[in-house]
Amino acid sequence: MLIVVFLTSLLMGFLLSKHAESLGLLAYPGEHRHHPEPTPVVGGIAMFTGLMAAYLVLDNQVLEALLPALLVLCVTGVCDDRYKLPYWSRFIAQAVAALLMIWLTGAHLSSLGPLLSDNEILLGQWALPVTVFAVIGVINALNMSDGLDGLAGSIVLLVVAGIYLAGSDKHGLLAIIAASVSGFLFWNLRIMRPQARLFMGDAGSTMLGLVLAYLLIDVTQGDQPMVAPITALWFLLLPLFDAVGVLLIRPLKGKSPFEADRMHYHHFLQQKGFTANQSLVVALMLQAIFITGGVLINRLSVPEHIQFYVFMGLFALYLLLLFRLSAEQQAE
Repeated sequence: MLIVVFLTSLLMGFLLSKHAESLGLLAYPGEHRHHPEPTPVVGGIAMFTGLMAAYLVLDNQVLEALLPALLVLCVTGVCDDRYKLPYWSRFIAQAVAALLMIWLTGAHLSSLGPLLSDNEILLGQWALPVTVFAVIGVINALNMSDGLDGLAGSIVLLVVAGIYLAGSDKHGLLAIIAASVSGFLFWNLRIMRPQARLFMGDAGSTMLGLVLAYLLIDVTQGDQPMVAPITALWFLLLPLFDAVGVLLIRPLKGKSPFEADRMHYHHFLQQKGFTANQSLVVALMLQAIFITGGVLINRLSVPEHIQFYVFMGLFALYLLLLFRLSAEQQAE
């Protein structure tokens, strides 16, 4: 029955694209967007209809519990794509969605593991705010990766595969997400076409970010977690480094941390002469390497404090690289 999910996402993407202009859901070239022609921003709605199809034809209780939170993000994302909402209103919607996820699924962060020593860091009364903060962080990390045709959707497929290999028991939800995203990617990848036929928009990237946050929380918490909390970060290493990096670098360049620009890793690849598809392949290869590393680290049971120090060391190197590349970009 997964074919129903795939076909629903695929066909709804096509049908919605025919009405994108009348709906006001067209992304026009300019500013930080370099696509040559106006492009429908309806992929998020198409994927949501795919998830609704899964709800109707498949018995998946986790998806059913997540749907209200996903609906909040889908509606907010569509409004943002249409009217350009202020950033604070988007954060409020994301916080509401995170709270709905926690309430309806029970998933939350109760432990960060022994990050700095052999002593486990238990969150206690901080569990709720830390979980909401983490979910919002993952949502925006994926949202910021949605700046290159095929990138955000393909990253989701890689992370879903990594979570499966890490031992997640949510096989049904993983398959549903993969099917819905694949239907969208049929239109979003630059295969035998000069540019994407559809963009997912904020509606799609925020929904998928919340699903990934749920899945990563699910495998890292409980009495017998399948993955250490710090190990889960390796599954989203590139988007997380990118998101936190630009939020730190933008103020140093005199910009708002929430101002859209071309300071992301996929933009720098293109500025170095890579085509859009070449940039996509390089980014996905890097992300696949990090996910594979996370799976191996998990199986080898590398001490969590060592993982943490290595992770932070890599982030420091990424920050230095990002600062240098942004300086070169500003000098041009």
